[in-house]
Amino acid sequence: MLSHFTTHLSLLSVLLLLFLATLTTAAPNCPPLGPVFEKPRNFKSSAAIRSAIANLTETFRARDVDNSAAVRANITSYSLEVFSISNGDDQVVFSWDHTAPAHASSNITNGGVKRTDTDTVYRLGSLTKIFTVYTWLAQDGDAKWNEPITKYVPELAKAADKAKEDPVGNVAWGEVTVGSLAGQLSGAVRDYGLMGELTQTVDQNTAVQLGFPALNSSDPTLPKCGVWPHCNRTEFFSGLLQVYPSYAPFTTPAYTNTGFQILAYALESIKGKPFQQLMEESILRPLNLSHTFYSKPSSSLGIIPGPGSGADAQWDYQLGDENPAGNMYSSVRDISALGRSIMRSTLLPPVLTNRWLKPAALTSEPNAGVGYPWGIRRILLSSITNGKRVVDAYNKAGRIGYYNSLLNLLPDYGVGFSVLIASPNLPANANFNLADVLGEQLLPALEEAARTQAQETYGGTYSNGGNSSLKITTQPDRPGLGIENWVSNGTDMQYVSVVLAAGYSPVSPSIRLYPTGLETAIIPGEVDRKNGRKAMNGKRVAYKAVFEDLNVPARNPPSMFSTDCGSWVSLTGVTYGSMPLDQFFFELDGSGRVVSVENAALRMVMRKE
Repeated sequence: MLSHFTTHLSLLSVLLLLFLATLTTAAPNCPPLGPVFEKPRNFKSSAAIRSAIANLTETFRARDVDNSAAVRANITSYSLEVFSISNGDDQVVFSWDHTAPAHASSNITNGGVKRTDTDTVYRLGSLTKIFTVYTWLAQDGDAKWNEPITKYVPELAKAADKAKEDPVGNVAWGEVTVGSLAGQLSGAVRDYGLMGELTQTVDQNTAVQLGFPALNSSDPTLPKCGVWPHCNRTEFFSGLLQVYPSYAPFTTPAYTNTGFQILAYALESIKGKPFQQLMEESILRPLNLSHTFYSKPSSSLGIIPGPGSGADAQWDYQLGDENPAGNMYSSVRDISALGRSIMRSTLLPPVLTNRWLKPAALTSEPNAGVGYPWGIRRILLSSITNGKRVVDAYNKAGRIGYYNSLLNLLPDYGVGFSVLIASPNLPANANFNLADVLGEQLLPALEEAARTQAQETYGGTYSNGGNSSLKITTQPDRPGLGIENWVSNGTDMQYVSVVLAAGYSPVSPSIRLYPTGLETAIIPGEVDRKNGRKAMNGKRVAYKAVFEDLNVPARNPPSMFSTDCGSWVSLTGVTYGSMPLDQFFFELDGSGRVVSVENAALRMVMRKE
């Protein structure tokens, strides 16, 4: 009898261990790319956001007295803002300014400000490129982005055939498109006569001592212009066409400043106006960026580190015709306004914004890509969501003289941040170091704020008053809205839907709903054309379901070709009478309260209890 009982106990123990093993090795949820909840609103009421802001305040107070080589607070000034496009809150989520004590206590003779604030003007460096691409898109859209640049720049058209004879020695300009210049895929040289050109910054004797050969002044490859005097358009193309290509077009991202100078020339050709005028009339004035400048503004507006007139800081130095690549000046308040306008599609149609905020290419770093001209970081939040949750951050950084800059957009949350830095001895990677500090606190808090908001809005039980119902919940360790206890006409739809989607009987069926970005305003009394019902005042919001069996073992480490996260392939994979089983519609009243949910395939409205 004891032996029989022991056998049963052992069997139960084995089953329990198998069950626990299944839980620990189960594949995580696989949401589609994009937000897993609606963008958070009401930041002031979010406990997670308030906690993150308190932690950031404490962190920056400590940084502002840190004089280590990594921070250099005594000589490094900076301004930063975290901003939101939420309509329910003040647009600034968090703001911080630090004036280097060495700067504040110095006898400033260069005309710059004594203390920094959100309107203090800094140099932007390559962050200028966002303004350049934004100007093109606002002026002309992206319809020409797949056209050859030779169509708009005659100097390049004349040189296009050279690559056919000697592709190693000549850029294939006939294959370089407008978009490839904006997306760093042209294969052209990084600069001509400016940054990195040693003959413009060291004398011949020094160059020879460094191991370089002496160059004859008649050598056609020796730049006769660049740092000073600046190259005019004729000199620029005359020199550029002597230079070898870095790669064939569209081979790999290779950073080029020359590409943005050429883009400006092309837009001037299309519009018949100077590029600065195009930028001012399409970006700076419409957005009221009163502290943003294409060329050097009054020194009284800016922070100019170091002694003297600002020559060492390069406050005064201008890039000439290469201005569209890195010359501009701005404040964090204006950069934040720029970022909000992009995510809100203030100046562009939303579909154009969506195309702009997409990768142009991958890089050799697995979590990085290149856009137009964004640097894209793919941030994994798997430790937070127990899912293949990826947040794509679109950023553009810059550096010139004593200045560092960064604009970072997080479209999934409608949140971004701007960082501007000035120091006579900039810490390495200073702008991204501050971004890491912000992101470490913000991203988990934003995800939690969005989840809490989703639970308050959509969570609850829905029923048709008969034998059809479902429950919607959220979990702190899962992405999206979870559907539980889904019954349609007495049938367990949670089980049936996963069977139909997967093609086999699931062990652990899971349904998660994710926002699609599709919504329609509803006019009171209007009749819905699909179901014939009179509508209420409010809106109709579409969500997409992912049907999964979480019993499938996770591939950790990932396989070479196989995947446990291919949900994008199965979307709208099951339909009934042409209507998708994975499409759900919520109706919200004018106050934002959810009234009902409807599954497209089942054609059944269930009201929220």
